[in-house]
Amino acid sequence: MNFQNEILLNIKIENLSYEGLGTYRNEDNFPYFIENALPGEIVDIQIKKKNSRFAFCKVIKYHKFSPQRNFNANDKLMQSGSASIAMLNYDDQLKFKQDYVKFLFKRNIHFDDIKNILENPSPWEYRNKLTVFVNFIDNKIVLGLYEKNTHNIIEQDNYDLALKPIQLIFEWISKNINNYPLIKKQVKFIESITVRHSNFSNQSLVIINSSNLVDIPHEFINDLINSNTSVVNIIQNMKNNTKISSEKYLNNSTFIIDQIGEFQYKINWNSFFQVNNYQVNNLYNLLLNNLNLKPNSIVIDAYSGIGSISLKLAKASKFVYGLEIIKEAVDNAVENAKLNIIDNVKFICGDVNKTIKNINKNVDVIVVDPPRSGISDVFMKSIIEIAPKTIGYISCDVKTMCRDIAILMQEGYQLNFLQPCDMFSQTHHIECVGILNKVAS
Repeated sequence: MNFQNEILLNIKIENLSYEGLGTYRNEDNFPYFIENALPGEIVDIQIKKKNSRFAFCKVIKYHKFSPQRNFNANDKLMQSGSASIAMLNYDDQLKFKQDYVKFLFKRNIHFDDIKNILENPSPWEYRNKLTVFVNFIDNKIVLGLYEKNTHNIIEQDNYDLALKPIQLIFEWISKNINNYPLIKKQVKFIESITVRHSNFSNQSLVIINSSNLVDIPHEFINDLINSNTSVVNIIQNMKNNTKISSEKYLNNSTFIIDQIGEFQYKINWNSFFQVNNYQVNNLYNLLLNNLNLKPNSIVIDAYSGIGSISLKLAKASKFVYGLEIIKEAVDNAVENAKLNIIDNVKFICGDVNKTIKNINKNVDVIVVDPPRSGISDVFMKSIIEIAPKTIGYISCDVKTMCRDIAILMQEGYQLNFLQPCDMFSQTHHIECVGILNKVAS
């Protein structure tokens, strides 16, 4: 039976899922997940997708609104999934995230001494990098974001999560790109456009992501730069089945200089860098203030990227080993250590599961900032073998963080500090800092 487009009337929303979806269960306890719906609201819903386990739905009519609702939220941004909880007032977003972390850690490891979530000083216009997708519809180039769980592009009136200069660059491109016939002729090869910006140096990079070499007319390049003076380079990033390559259009550098706290960082066009400079400095300070590093501490910074955490650790310890698998990131990290005149750090390129075994020093502290999947089984085994006195854990997925901490507690560690941090406001994502200490036998 095809349930798509089925309508249910006068549904009362019961809860909010971790992903920011309103939830409702019928008399058979079958779950419905509803976009842009808050607990207590009464709505009519239409089923978008249904299987034997759950249904995804959208609201077609509101009968009663929640007092928690933010009526000024960018609806088009929410449809894309880029701002999954923007319909919540900001104070309620913070409570939603705090309550989820409390629930997760109390249920799984019986830990409830959780510090209050660190509020984002700028809940909007904080992203220093944004990728917008490109399509060709009705003989017109269209820029926008994909509708959640589809390949339909939703044109955006503005990109409220991005820094203002990024918004202005995309506003100019959207308004003017159809004036260049050569681009329209080749648009099928352009997949997306990425803009990175540094407020510190007022520099922007525009990256055109394509499946083939695209001949970008000089008129477009000149007009874009003349209208957006922060742009220092335009780079084409080509990806196809056989190779990945890049080509820059201006005789300028392919990096920008940005800042976190007292440190400056050289960020290449394709480097990973935290998207929220201001809040990440607060996050790193949380870590440093609770690690209790000593002048003689030997530290491993796993998943060290371009060295943004390593350099802060180095200022407070004897020596830091930064472990990172991506060569370009390691090259950036070495340059960033020189840029900030830090010489008590060494960056090692390779799989962290292997490189950690080559460090023969007595390690006092290990700091991990793993991907969403958390700490791998192999790396966890290495941590347990090294047995550092202290482990600092920065997480972008509190579920895998909770899982990993449970394992470390079984191996003789005690969780002594846990604080969530609102790094990605308007979204359901939560960053978290934890400190574990080895319990004496």
